Amino acid sequence: MRKINYCLLIVLVHLAGIEDASAADPSFDCRKAAGTIEQMICRDDGLAALDNELADVYAAAAQKAFNEHPPVLKAEQRGWIKGRNECWKSADKRKCVEQSYRNRIAELQARYRLVPANGPFWYACDGDPSNEVVVTFFKTDPPTLEAERGDQVALMYLEPSASGSKYRGRNESLWEHQGEATIVWGYGRPAMRCRKQPSAERPAATAGAAHLPQALADVPVVDMMTVEPGAYGAASDLAARGGAALDIAVKIVGKFEGTAQHITQVNDGSEAPSTSRITVLRDGLLDDSVRSMRWEIALEKTPVGVWRISNVRRSWRCRRGAQMDRFATALCP
Repeated sequence: MRKINYCLLIVLVHLAGIEDASAADPSFDCRKAAGTIEQMICRDDGLAALDNELADVYAAAAQKAFNEHPPVLKAEQRGWIKGRNECWKSADKRKCVEQSYRNRIAELQARYRLVPANGPFWYACDGDPSNEVVVTFFKTDPPTLEAERGDQVALMYLEPSASGSKYRGRNESLWEHQGEATIVWGYGRPAMRCRKQPSAERPAATAGAAHLPQALADVPVVDMMTVEPGAYGAASDLAARGGAALDIAVKIVGKFEGTAQHITQVNDGSEAPSTSRITVLRDGLLDDSVRSMRWEIALEKTPVGVWRISNVRRSWRCRRGAQMDRFATALCP
């Protein structure tokens, strides 16, 4: 009898071990896990934790992408899941899955401005000031940057490097070393020699961007005034000549006079976007009554491939009175 009980105890311990081994709790239902990779995640606490982190980041991105047109976030996420599940082909499946999660989390945090940013910075390439790349760095894990050249946007991830900082994307790379950046833009294209423009030469959009108090972006917006796009003649002319979305926005908001400026840009895709939404926040204005201004600028691509200003809204925050802690359209005292 003791022997039977002893054997039963061994079986129960063994079953408990199996249950513990599959105790990971990702964001999806493990009872419906399909395929090698999902089953691996359901057995791995570390991967399950990354899955939950991604679910939280995706939810935050979805809140900012609710009016994307066309809606790309869901479609891209489905594509990412398919790519993650392809890790079953990798020699180190776990490493492949982990890296896939970390890169996707960083991508969403950067694209939808969910983490602190440093920039944008302007790089003039091959001695031609008009041949520029606009770069914004993000405090993600791994660190990332978003680079814009013309109407193209590329996301790059920091890679190990013997010297300097090297970022790599799908077909683009940026290696900054000893004050000079080597940028490759496009598969098989030659490297460009680029230099970060000094503060005095940079467009006004960069002034103070790296030192913006994070709270400014969190100031409530009560209402905004719609401004006819046709009122921005110089910006419309720049758009008609094929100007970049960010340059058009800078032309709309005009000369910067203040202590801090923060610009965020959300496109409907990482490559060849058809719409772009740009928010400009300015604080510490040289005005006795208005302290801060906020612009929300929407642009869309025309059939001939140039940007068109589709909507502009603005509001401001006052130095005194009830409107000191919010953006609204009421006149400041």
